[in-house]
Amino acid sequence: RARRAPRAAMKRLFGQAKAAPAPAGPAPSLADASGRIDSRVTELEAKITKCDEDIRRYMAQGKGPQQKQLALQCMKRKRMYEQQRDQILGTQFNVDCLAGAQEQADLTAMTVEAMQAGHKDLKQRYANMGGAADVEKLMDNMADLQDEIADINEALSTSYAVPDGFDESQFESEFAALEEEMTMQKLSGIAPA
Repeated sequence: RARRAPRAAMKRLFGQAKAAPAPAGPAPSLADASGRIDSRVTELEAKITKCDEDIRRYMAQGKGPQQKQLALQCMKRKRMYEQQRDQILGTQFNVDCLAGAQEQADLTAMTVEAMQAGHKDLKQRYANMGGAADVEKLMDNMADLQDEIADINEALSTSYAVPDGFDESQFESEFAALEEEMTMQKLSGIAPA
């Protein structure tokens, strides 16, 4: 029978399972990350400028081995800062691209929601109209109403004070003769009687 290794020996050989890290709070937003990256780039730019000043100062002090060594160390430090800055700028580019994509996704989602709400509203409005058959019936009813209104107006405009057998054309000719007579009197200067 094979003998089992004690648990303590197994823990030493493979190690213990790592405890899950505690949550660190809410994740920073892309704008927060971009802001922090900006401040870090500004810090690195200041350090690069300081290195340039130090290099010029060491070179202005003379060509001794100590000044050369100090200038070379500043040049190495400057190069390190430039590499960090370039790497951070690449990271910032990625963060800004992601922020742009996130903004576009928000706009797209808002547009889709607005279109869905508009579609629902439009569908409801057409449902309230009752369909094409109801609209045709409404138009027929309106035409019938217009005919009835015309009949009512015609009935109201009929004059009952005019005797039967009255010829309107005869009235027109009499009116024209009277009008001609008044015109002649004006031309001749005779006052109407």
